[in-house]
Amino acid sequence: MDQHIYGNVEEPSYNRRKRKTFSENIYENENKSHAQGPHRTGPALSVSGADDIKKSSCRAAAVFLGLLCLLLLAGLITLVFLYTRGRSEWEKEMVQIQTDYSNLTRERNELNNSYNNLTEKLEQLQTSYNILTRERNELKNSYNILAEEQDQLQKRFEEMNNERKDFQRMIQDKRHCGCWRSFGSKYYYISSEQKTWEESTEDCRQKGTDLVIINSEEEQRFLIALNKRVWIGLTDQEEEGVWKWVDGSALSTRYWLPSQPDNYGEEDCAEIPVDDHDPLLKWNDIPCSQNNFWVCETVDV
Repeated sequence: MDQHIYGNVEEPSYNRRKRKTFSENIYENENKSHAQGPHRTGPALSVSGADDIKKSSCRAAAVFLGLLCLLLLAGLITLVFLYTRGRSEWEKEMVQIQTDYSNLTRERNELNNSYNNLTEKLEQLQTSYNILTRERNELKNSYNILAEEQDQLQKRFEEMNNERKDFQRMIQDKRHCGCWRSFGSKYYYISSEQKTWEESTEDCRQKGTDLVIINSEEEQRFLIALNKRVWIGLTDQEEEGVWKWVDGSALSTRYWLPSQPDNYGEEDCAEIPVDDHDPLLKWNDIPCSQNNFWVCETVDV
């Protein structure tokens, strides 16, 4: 590099002309001195003056070359300084750029992760939304079904309530004859005339009731206390030996007389006779064509 620097330095044209003229004058004077030497008769002082001039010229040339070298050195130092400073700044910029690049890369990765997380959460929210929407629709359908059932139940309740009121009014209208009695949550109609089992059943149905169905010991004792021979709603007309109540339900409580039922003489209907037997051993089977008092039983009021 130093060779290139020194090789590219050109000497000013003015200095070249001056040095050339100065050198030509020196050689010209020297030639004149040699040419005139044999014929010169002057003192030796002229020769020493020429030497002084020659030395002065050499010193001037050396000084000039020294200054030129100093200038070149100063220029070189300046170039090196500028190059070093520029390289340092460039390296700093490169480091800063690399740092910025790393930061941007990290931020990009963080943003990418955040985007992925948000995408996953969005999918989860969408799934939850779909589930909630489906559940809402199911609940809405269930609500509509329940509302419809409620309307039906409300309508049925109102109908039954009206029937209950009508029946209570009917009972109140007939109570003056002493035919109706209450026990527990039910009303019982005790006939004042006698009919067959079939006719008694039909009479109860016309009243909106049925022949009495005995479901408890208390109800059995209540009927015994009437002290009347009455039909009860129990028969085996459909199948011999299989006793059922008039509503089709199977027999669950049994208060038969000893050795009853015996089906003697087509005895397919049950009665409660008036005798001194145990109140819980009272039922007896007799032919359905006989005439008896009867007891009708209402539903729960």
